[in-house]
Amino acid sequence: MAAIAPPAAGVVAGYWPIGAEIDPRPLLLALDRRGFRLALPAVVAPSAPLAFRRWRPDDRLVRGPVGTSQPPPECPEIVPDVIIVPLLAFDRRGYRLGYGGGFYDRTLALARRRGALAAGVGYAWQEIPAVPCEPFDQPLDWVIGDAMTLRCRQ
Repeated sequence: MAAIAPPAAGVVAGYWPIGAEIDPRPLLLALDRRGFRLALPAVVAPSAPLAFRRWRPDDRLVRGPVGTSQPPPECPEIVPDVIIVPLLAFDRRGYRLGYGGGFYDRTLALARRRGALAAGVGYAWQEIPAVPCEPFDQPLDWVIGDAMTLRCRQ
């Protein structure tokens, strides 16, 4: 996160990992201790962008679609400055494969209008030469992993 340099006391949106996704919770806890406000994504409708709801390390979560965990609807929505994005695979252009719902593509298209940055997190072995992409796919600004920090967009 030092390379990205989110604004002091800014909002960082993470995610609750599922399956073999890299676990961003240690990073989220460190950011919380440094005074950042945290958010987690919530699916509000199948074809809608994600909502980001305020989250603190001791807050309870509810079950979301496809095994995800998310803050309950009564948690306030907040606007992130940095969005930490899970991925199944990525390429050096910043394109990623997710679970196929298009949630992050819709979300990033809107968030970029407000100047938010997208940082995918994953393992080096998840890099592939080229992710197939469509015109609506949103590339990541950064990929941060266990063996690299890659700036994908200027």
